[in-house]
Amino acid sequence: MDDVFAIMFWTSFLCCFPVLIIGGSVGFVVYRNTQRRAASAAIAQGLGLQPTARAKQMQWYEGRLRNGRLCAYVPIIFKRTSYNHEGQRRSSYVSAARLVLEVKREQPLHLNVFRHENWSQKRAPLDSFATAFAADNGSKLTSSQQAALLGFAQAYPGATIWLSDRAGASTDVFNAPEVMAGTTSFLLFEYQVVNPSPEEIQVKVVELSRLASLFET
Repeated sequence: MDDVFAIMFWTSFLCCFPVLIIGGSVGFVVYRNTQRRAASAAIAQGLGLQPTARAKQMQWYEGRLRNGRLCAYVPIIFKRTSYNHEGQRRSSYVSAARLVLEVKREQPLHLNVFRHENWSQKRAPLDSFATAFAADNGSKLTSSQQAALLGFAQAYPGATIWLSDRAGASTDVFNAPEVMAGTTSFLLFEYQVVNPSPEEIQVKVVELSRLASLFET
């Protein structure tokens, strides 16, 4: 009799175990995504931003800061490819925060200063970011503007920084054409972070706003 119960137990266990594994994994993903959405909404509320467009399963938040500057925020998740010391390719999913601030100008900047993050496939060393001023945009930025932008990049060596015009931006920058549709020039800052706090994002926005104000004259 005991053997019968043992067989029934193990049969039921083996039948249900895959379901439990799959169900647990799905449940964890749903819980994680729910937590991320709640955290993003809290950050947007702290900045006074409202949900706008959705693109690639990501919710954009947009609004105006107290100084009247247009601001957009989106938490993003992208696939990062890296190689170990043996040359083996590995992929993982990376979380980041993307902030875009308006550079308030009547006319576009006609400028494209771009530095991609050094934690993805597209590597742009800091020295190439500095020499880009002289090579492409040296006559378009003052020495103080160059110093401020380079100093900001040095403070965040693992971040994406992009100062440009809306017309010259790739579609991936905004993910949706309706985001910041009235902006002619922008300053983008994107850095790797898993669960940023509203206070942390607020600090970044203040720093970015100060930097953007240098390019409005």
